[in-house]
Amino acid sequence: MRLAAIYFAIRVFALTAAMLVVLTVGVRAQTLITEIPYRYDYSGWITIPVTVNDQGPYDFIVDTGATLSVVFENLSEQQEFPFVDGDPKRILGLIEANNLPPRYIGRIEAGGQALEDVTSVVIEDWLAPRVTPQGVLGLDFLSQYVIEIDPAASTLRLYQGGVPDVVNARKWTSARLNAVFFASSARPLYTLRARVRGKLYPFILDLGASGTLINFPALQDMLTTRRVNVRSAGTTSRNPKVQDLFGNEQTSQLVRIQRIKVGRAVWRDHIVSVFNSEVFEELGVGEEPYGLFGADLIEDRGVVIDFPDRRIHLGPEINTRRSRRSNTN
Repeated sequence: MRLAAIYFAIRVFALTAAMLVVLTVGVRAQTLITEIPYRYDYSGWITIPVTVNDQGPYDFIVDTGATLSVVFENLSEQQEFPFVDGDPKRILGLIEANNLPPRYIGRIEAGGQALEDVTSVVIEDWLAPRVTPQGVLGLDFLSQYVIEIDPAASTLRLYQGGVPDVVNARKWTSARLNAVFFASSARPLYTLRARVRGKLYPFILDLGASGTLINFPALQDMLTTRRVNVRSAGTTSRNPKVQDLFGNEQTSQLVRIQRIKVGRAVWRDHIVSVFNSEVFEELGVGEEPYGLFGADLIEDRGVVIDFPDRRIHLGPEINTRRSRRSNTN
């Protein structure tokens, strides 16, 4: 009897140890890599300081809808970016897409983290009176990390190995990200599903769009199924135009959506642009209901984007409304 009890105790201890090992292996060790201040600028884009070839800092837009980091012409006037052999690179904008010759950029660094030997493109500056930043930081850099955007501190944090503890706080929620290779993309873009009155619609995670956007097939589906009431945007600082990476502008329609939901995060009475973007056509989904999840949806709530585990974590709305020049894309 005593031997049996001892054996049972040993067996329970062994099972407990095994469970601890499994649990320990399953938890990724979180490491904060760096913190970077950000601001909203250039018609509402998330903008951070970046160095290029150890010079700068320069203003770069954070763009989760760009597979490639790029620089603008004004930066090429300060540094030499030689042309290199290779096929033209297809760069997508909201209004048009262009094939541009590859050029050697070199080293792009944000918060002490570097992307080495970058070959990319140089994009023409925008026409006055618009002011042009120096570049765009895309998924070739961003997707290596877990990214926290903290609006209360105006700080962007990069992690490796796991998500920060803040995602376990009360009222935080999460949703799955899907890595999708679209028709013409060399790297995946990331999509999530947003619920509008009970129906799920796919949205590309595109923080390079300063305002959230849906295409006309999405609007038509929402109207047909009575999932949205189209109402006047009313008095608003939003400019009824979309602007793209190449400096183009086109008029869009503005509608209010009564309720948008991702996970348990809810946006009520939210204004979105309706526009058949060239992005949807290039990616082969122009005839499908689709949208772009823009930076306006996270202006007043924390977000953690876990690219390695393909999840987006969204915090509760906080009272830090900032004045922005406009809400164009």
